Amino acid sequence: MKQFNKVAMIELADEYAKNGDLDKARRIYQKVNEWNPGDFDLVCKELVCSLNVCNWQRYDYLQRVLRDTFRHKGGLAIGEPLLASPYFTADDLLEASQRHMQGFVHPRNASAQRTLDVTAKAGRLRIGFLGADFYNQATMHLMIGLIEEHDRNQFEYIAYDSGSSIDDPIRRRAVQAFDRFHCVSNIGNDEIARMIEQDGIDILIFIRNLTDPRVGVLTQRPAPIQVAYLYNPSGFGAPAVDFLIADSVIVPPEFEHHYSERIARLPFSYQPNDRHRPLPQECTRLEFGLPEGRVVLANLGSPFKITPTMFDIWCRILREHPQCVLWLLQTKITVAENLRLEASLRGIDPARMYFAPLEAIPRHITRLSCADLMLDTHPYGGHTGSSDALWAGVPVLTLVGETFASRVAASLLNAAGLSELAARSETEYVDLASRLIEDRRALAAYRSHLVSRRMSLPLFDVCSYARDFENLLLDLWSERSASAGRLL
Repeated sequence: MKQFNKVAMIELADEYAKNGDLDKARRIYQKVNEWNPGDFDLVCKELVCSLNVCNWQRYDYLQRVLRDTFRHKGGLAIGEPLLASPYFTADDLLEASQRHMQGFVHPRNASAQRTLDVTAKAGRLRIGFLGADFYNQATMHLMIGLIEEHDRNQFEYIAYDSGSSIDDPIRRRAVQAFDRFHCVSNIGNDEIARMIEQDGIDILIFIRNLTDPRVGVLTQRPAPIQVAYLYNPSGFGAPAVDFLIADSVIVPPEFEHHYSERIARLPFSYQPNDRHRPLPQECTRLEFGLPEGRVVLANLGSPFKITPTMFDIWCRILREHPQCVLWLLQTKITVAENLRLEASLRGIDPARMYFAPLEAIPRHITRLSCADLMLDTHPYGGHTGSSDALWAGVPVLTLVGETFASRVAASLLNAAGLSELAARSETEYVDLASRLIEDRRALAAYRSHLVSRRMSLPLFDVCSYARDFENLLLDLWSERSASAGRLL
């Protein structure tokens, strides 16, 4: 194939991908990779498109090329496809983060960076939140209650919003809840870092992931203590982040070696919640195209998180329990087409597969209540999605792994008093599902537990969470202050 044809085809595929036509993009990337194998970036592009439409024809091949090139040829890979890959271990993810962060230039001399002066500190601790999702987005849906409940006598919460200024109810709540709110989307990392220093931020909390260019602010060390929180379900692999906020389920002591940061643990779950989020409304299954009288097993998370192995397990459950149907999210028409085909190949009538479109949050919460049991994905499980299901009164069954992303639902279940629904093996996952499907009274008891204690469970008690969160910040500050004092 001539070079200019290859370039033209890649440009066409990139354009299709940019416009959301992922299946057309995938087909072109595949052709180029077949004609000219070995291009790591193109393998990544084909894999990402394939994952998002659940086309698994070349799944094993693409995953192995990605992993083996990463491990043995020094390829650079980062982002959610790695978190969703069963081919990457927790150690691989740490190495991926470290390689990515090495690419960031540290433009300022260490002597110019702000240090902690324990003799000068007085008054409220200033906590900076640097992110891009201060609007109707999953992270702020979880966080907004925490910000509203913060103790203004002890803490000053300051937002640095590097995203677009979308005006919606969640953003208006956020602007009102923070003590100060800075829009910094139009200025560079150097200027943001100077602003954070000038504001005297004591603890800077980063609520984005490694692929966000504002990571470059962290590398300049504008605050004495820098913390990763909530948005990125993994570590950062760099001294730019001092602490990763987690809990004892997300990162138990025996898994700390998978992270370069020190682990700062909250007592229940690391994840906050908003008790003002919409409650499920009265509805029927027919309103959402679901059959009455069947057991509805559901996963309304992003389709790219579904792996062939996990789908094997779900289909095994369906084969063993003919009274069940499976309800999934359809982000593209090709998602439903491909998953129906995969179900048929596994001996499942495609008519037992039901698909739901994307919906606004209030209607989404309502429709979740139509499910009997939420089946979590692995190794990248549901995070906000699992929290939404529990809020709607639907028990979640999860499979626990070694990575942060595979342990979030277990953390949420622990804070909801349902830790027994966190399976430690595929066999246990299937057995638990089978027991719950056959024991409708047990399912009903779980639903009653979640609904009747919705406002008092640690998972949803945002007032207690806010105090725990701020006690953690005080502990981090006290420890660093004591350390700095010993050096005086």
